[in-house]
Amino acid sequence: MMLSENQIPSSLIDGDVLALAYKGIIKALQDIMPANGVYRYVPITPRPSEKQWRAFTSKFPVVGLGWDSWHSDKGGAGIFRGPLVFTVAIITDHRNPDHLYLGNGTQPGAFGVTAAALSVLNALTVPGVGTAYVRSASSSELAQYLDDGQGSVLLTVQFDNVALDLDRILPQLDTFKQLSNTFKDSSSGEKS
Repeated sequence: MMLSENQIPSSLIDGDVLALAYKGIIKALQDIMPANGVYRYVPITPRPSEKQWRAFTSKFPVVGLGWDSWHSDKGGAGIFRGPLVFTVAIITDHRNPDHLYLGNGTQPGAFGVTAAALSVLNALTVPGVGTAYVRSASSSELAQYLDDGQGSVLLTVQFDNVALDLDRILPQLDTFKQLSNTFKDSSSGEKS
């Protein structure tokens, strides 16, 4: 049985512009740091437990992406509109701590992954969301969690003036009132 899109509002379930921005950042990063066995991509939870952090740092290099915030600019005339912010964490690992920043000639260090990420994320345009800019790039926030020879960069990526498309989303809100339905197949009478 095929359900209509109105019964399963996928654009609303996944977060609409939040999902578009998230997927756009990952795609841009994967264009330069492909997830082909070299780079590993994982979501960053807001407050990772030690177990989650160990899973995140189990294999390098790793790229993590997490949603940071979405604040209203207060001038939206009844529409929630404002900056949408994400955090990107990239961690590299070199056996020799001397390669921490500059890399080893084969794999980049913290400077290389920072330059690469900045080149694709700053001025990244995601249709339906807007244009991003990188507010900051830093190596200090994650330093306390890293071992010798591991380099990190934490980037803050922001899309300004982001809002939901309420004309498209509001009619879909009724589907959130229920989590599932049982249908009877008219030919067999069985529930599905």
